[in-house]
Amino acid sequence: MLQPGVLSTLMPALAWAGEASWPSLLLLGLLAGLLALDDTALAQTWFSQPLPAGVVTGWFCGDPYSGLVLGLLIQMIKAGDLPVGQSFVGDGTIPVVAGTGAVVLGGYQIGLPWTDAIRETLALTGWSVLGVGLLGAFGHWLIQVERRAHVLWMLEGHLTLRDGLLGRIERLHFRCLATTFLRGLIFGILYLLILLRFWLPAFDRLPDRGVEAAAMLPLLLPGLGIGTLVDRFAGRRSWGWMIAGAAAAFGLARWVL
Repeated sequence: MLQPGVLSTLMPALAWAGEASWPSLLLLGLLAGLLALDDTALAQTWFSQPLPAGVVTGWFCGDPYSGLVLGLLIQMIKAGDLPVGQSFVGDGTIPVVAGTGAVVLGGYQIGLPWTDAIRETLALTGWSVLGVGLLGAFGHWLIQVERRAHVLWMLEGHLTLRDGLLGRIERLHFRCLATTFLRGLIFGILYLLILLRFWLPAFDRLPDRGVEAAAMLPLLLPGLGIGTLVDRFAGRRSWGWMIAGAAAAFGLARWVL
C-alpha cells in the first residue's frame, strides 16, 4: 500500500480542505465551475489549462506537487490543443481538478521518477492520468452538447432586432454562463467521486502487467507532447517523434523499473 501524500503544513487555514468531506467536495466543485467558465466563456486567464488548474487545485488541497505532476502530464497531451472555437479535443480542466482532488483527498502519492518507490509511484501516476484522460474524452462530448444548446438559445436574440429589448440578450448570455458553471460544478463533483471511490481503489487490484503498463504511461507523454507540437506547427511529422518517444520510454522503463 502506498504511503499517503504529505499535505502542506504552510497553509493551516486550508488544511481542512485536504479531508474527504462534503464541504471540500463542494468547494472543489465550485473551483471546477469557475475554471470551466475561464476556459472560453469568461476571463480566459488560462488558469483553466491543465497545468495551472492542477497546481491551483493542489495548492487549495494542500499538496501542490501532486497537482503539478498530474497537470503537467495532461498538459503534454494537450500541448497543441488550444480552447479556440471547435478545434479543441477533450476537456482538460474539470477532470484535472477532479483528479488532483481525488489523489490528495484519497491520501495517494503520485510523482515523477525521482521519488521513492519508483515503480509503484509511476504506476499510480499513470493510472491517474488514464482516468483523467478518459473523463476528458467524455467531457468533449459534454462540451459539444452544451455549445449546441447555447447556439439554440442565442438564436432567440434575433427577436431583439424586432422589439429592441436588450435585456433579452443579457438574460440569454447569463443562461449560457450559468450552464457552463453548473457543468463544472456538477461534473467536477461527479468525476471526483468516481475517481476517489472507484478508479483509484481499483489500482490495488491491477495485475502485474497492468501495473507495468501504467508505469510506462508517464514516460510516453513527453514524446507525445513534442509530436503534437511538431504536428501542429511544423508539418505532419508527429509519428516519428511519437515512435522515438515510445522507444526511449520503453528503454527508460526497462532500466528504471
